Amino acid sequence: MTVPLLPTGRDQRWLAVGNLVNMTGTGATLSALVVFLADAKDLPLGQAAGLLTAAGLIGVTGAVPLGQLSDRYGARAVALAGELVGAVTTLLLLVAGGAWSCALCLAVRQLAVSGTTAARATLMGRLVPAPERAALRAYQRSVSNIGFSLGALGAAAAMTWGGTALYVLIAVDAATYLFGAYATTRLPEVGRGVRRAGLAKDALRDAGYLGASLLNAVHTLNRAVVSLGVPLWIVYATTLPHWTVSAAMIANTLLVILLQIPLSPYAQDIARSRRSLLAAGLLTAAGCAALGTADAYDTVARLVWPLFALACLALALGEILGAAAGWTLSYELAPEPLLGQYQGVWQLIADGSSKAAGPAVIGWALAAGPAGWTALAAVFAATGAVSPPLIRWAGRRHTARTAGAGELIADT
Repeated sequence: MTVPLLPTGRDQRWLAVGNLVNMTGTGATLSALVVFLADAKDLPLGQAAGLLTAAGLIGVTGAVPLGQLSDRYGARAVALAGELVGAVTTLLLLVAGGAWSCALCLAVRQLAVSGTTAARATLMGRLVPAPERAALRAYQRSVSNIGFSLGALGAAAAMTWGGTALYVLIAVDAATYLFGAYATTRLPEVGRGVRRAGLAKDALRDAGYLGASLLNAVHTLNRAVVSLGVPLWIVYATTLPHWTVSAAMIANTLLVILLQIPLSPYAQDIARSRRSLLAAGLLTAAGCAALGTADAYDTVARLVWPLFALACLALALGEILGAAAGWTLSYELAPEPLLGQYQGVWQLIADGSSKAAGPAVIGWALAAGPAGWTALAAVFAATGAVSPPLIRWAGRRHTARTAGAGELIADT
């Protein structure tokens, strides 16, 4: 199956434009926020980093309740509210006077971001037919990487100039939220009116969906290997020049932009997603093994460079296939009327693992040296191997639950 390089529908184009602008703001502030808090707000660097970490972990918890609200009041309404709250709290950072006020703004901002992400994922699932979801998410991810890269360039300039430039950067980020809200108003409202008692009761009782979510969370650790493991490995475990950190990040971004859309058909349905997860696990394992081997033979330059290139390529392909399979499964294993609730649970488990477990796992692997990378490779290989039977089981459970499900409590 061929996938068009540009979205064909009006709604998909508005999703893409809003995502591009919003992710440009995210890329601009992700690295610059800690500098803004330290320089403009006079917070100690460690405290500034701690506030951002705590806000990120708090924000993850918003995915489930706000995802469930997407089922009740509509995903577009929740996404719009989240974007407006994000704009307001980002602007309030400009006038926040101390650590506690900054912490409050950051926490509410991250809750809004988490809710918006879950709501937009629900919107994407309901705006297109099931066979087109993986392609749409792939396109949105490529757009996100482009926007993030553009924003990172702006952040580099603002951090170089400092002072007023940092304030301007934060204000621009707030403006991107407002544009994202405008783009959301151009989308239709779909799938609203489902009311369920209890927080995520349906998803948390769905053993198949939870099993697939936890499996996806392990695959998601690939991103921590790419964003944390590779840069730290270059700096602390090899004699490679430090510019290769930037080269590795640029290469990963370009590979995702270029290959995410063409490879998305390989995870178009549950059966193909099983195979994609197997390939993703083995590719990530190969990347980790290459890093461990290069670590062991760091003094042999003719081995380190090709192993480094192999690791970057394998990790990028594993990330692409794993992400595509995860999107498909997050939709296909969920009941259609409860996409918001189920998307919230999927996001909570995936983001929670990457933000909480990711740094710890990477830190351990680096400290253990070649043995740590080898052990990590074994974990990813085993995860890939168990993915097909586990997803097959989850698919059978979903089919059985769907066939025997009663009427949802609806309020229209």
